[in-house]
Amino acid sequence: MSGVKRAGDYLAAIFKLGRTERRAKAAYRSIETNDARFGDLERRFDHLQRQLDEQSDRWEGRARHLMDGVKQAIHGETQALMARNAELARNFVEVSRRLDQVLLAAQQDETPPAPPAQISQSSDGLSAVMDSFYHKLENKYRGTPSDIRSRLRVYLPDVESAVIRTEQKPVLDIGCGRGEWLGLLADAGIKARGVDTNAVQIGEAQDKGLDVRQGNARSALAEAEDNSLACLTAHHLIEHLPFEEVLWITREAMRVLAPGGLLLFETPNVRNVLVGATSFHNDPTHLHPMTDPVLNVLFETVGFHPVETRHLHPHEKLAEFMAKPGFDPELANLMFGAQDLAILGHKPLKEN
Repeated sequence: MSGVKRAGDYLAAIFKLGRTERRAKAAYRSIETNDARFGDLERRFDHLQRQLDEQSDRWEGRARHLMDGVKQAIHGETQALMARNAELARNFVEVSRRLDQVLLAAQQDETPPAPPAQISQSSDGLSAVMDSFYHKLENKYRGTPSDIRSRLRVYLPDVESAVIRTEQKPVLDIGCGRGEWLGLLADAGIKARGVDTNAVQIGEAQDKGLDVRQGNARSALAEAEDNSLACLTAHHLIEHLPFEEVLWITREAMRVLAPGGLLLFETPNVRNVLVGATSFHNDPTHLHPMTDPVLNVLFETVGFHPVETRHLHPHEKLAEFMAKPGFDPELANLMFGAQDLAILGHKPLKEN
């Protein structure tokens, strides 16, 4: 019995092994079939990827072509506009020159136009060209209106305090230019007006709805009543004037400011080497720099108290050079420190 049983077990094992082998072969065939399918899918994927890459290359080429065309069109339009602006400038200058000739002829009771050599350097026509030149210079090199507003915002707390101390009296800004400071004051709810001699910049300020009139500092202050202002401000004006004029404005400010009022001058800081050696001279109407020792003595002479000086608006490279190991901080400040100097003088609330 045991032999027969063992033989049966062997036969069962053989049959089971046969079934396993068949299953293994079937599985192997299935794997081969799947491998073939995966290979086909990989080939299809590679084909699609190549097509996609080709399409991307074509679209990138078209995009570059279109972009080049747009750039060329913009360049052409820019050149055409620049040429047109130059033509308008030439026409404007010629009209101003003829205006001077006609005015000079009328003054001399002449019928023919006066020769160019007789035209005064302070003529109305030449003044119009000068106004246009200075407006372009400021737009190109001083900064955008938003840049200027950002730099001037630092003075708002000082002015707001002076307005409160003087019971809401107004602000007068002399040499107001395009009106960035007046716009800031208006946004803060502070009543203010400005004067300037540049007709082009006055027009731009008035287009913004600002209260700006044509005139100089002398005429504006002569018309102002005693103790009538909260603040008198002048941003980048005093370096354009003879010192005697700056002295007169400072003395007159003591009269027109109400007790508690504020006199504020801002001017280029020539202690900054880059300002003193280069940018100060980019404006041909600058007469001479005004330093903080001079302005401090001037304010003290007139009787402002207290007097504060501030050094503002460092060059963007200052932090970079201050962080360099071994770089002298004093030298960094001389080269890249404050580009503007402000002096603030207060008219005392009560006479001592």
